[in-house]
Amino acid sequence: MIKNFLFILMTFFTINCFSQNNEIGVFFGATNYIGDVGPTRYIDPGRYEGPKLGFGTENFALGVLYRKNFNNRIAARVQFNYANIESSDSWTGSAAYRKERGKKFSNKISAEFSLGIDFNFFEFDLKEDSFQMTPYVHSGIAYFRHDALHYPNGINAAKKYGEDSSFAIPITLGYKIKPIRDLVLGLEISAKHTFTDNLDGYSQKAFGSNLSQDWYVFTGFTLTYIFGIEPCYCPN
Repeated sequence: MIKNFLFILMTFFTINCFSQNNEIGVFFGATNYIGDVGPTRYIDPGRYEGPKLGFGTENFALGVLYRKNFNNRIAARVQFNYANIESSDSWTGSAAYRKERGKKFSNKISAEFSLGIDFNFFEFDLKEDSFQMTPYVHSGIAYFRHDALHYPNGINAAKKYGEDSSFAIPITLGYKIKPIRDLVLGLEISAKHTFTDNLDGYSQKAFGSNLSQDWYVFTGFTLTYIFGIEPCYCPN
């Protein structure tokens, strides 16, 4: 399977002759979670407050990405991320019944692989030496691995008992600039609507909530390097 994927990827590069419409780079930022535990603010990056949950980490996300620009408006993006999410009913902004309940959890997104399309609102020409800027939107499909959690009887902190996987739909709004010829810097907020209701350990039906599926949000920066040969040359 991996060999077939690498062969297809190499063929794709060869057909495109490594023209200068490729970007490779990194993503770094903070996360927050929306679901059955804690506050439900959709944009609250890196939030951590109250007593230590015992996991010793904060909400963060790191990733690598590749972007193939088909023209000045549309690009395909492949991205791999690693992240941590956690929340607590005791945090500010939680509903009163949640504060009384007192649940808390930490979960690791050990691998998130996403494939999608970027759309630029303005023309964004990678080959131009002049300063470029545009807002953009992104969506697609993501597959991710995460810890499987549950709440043992009498325990308010979720415990890991295994691993699980699911899919998510990213809904991303961003703004990017090209300050110099070969670098692109972006700021984006990406809300991931998952197809699971168990990122927070919600495996018991008595948990009680009107939120059917969990969300997690990445807020951060992308830094990519433009590479390739321009003009395109294909040997006979």
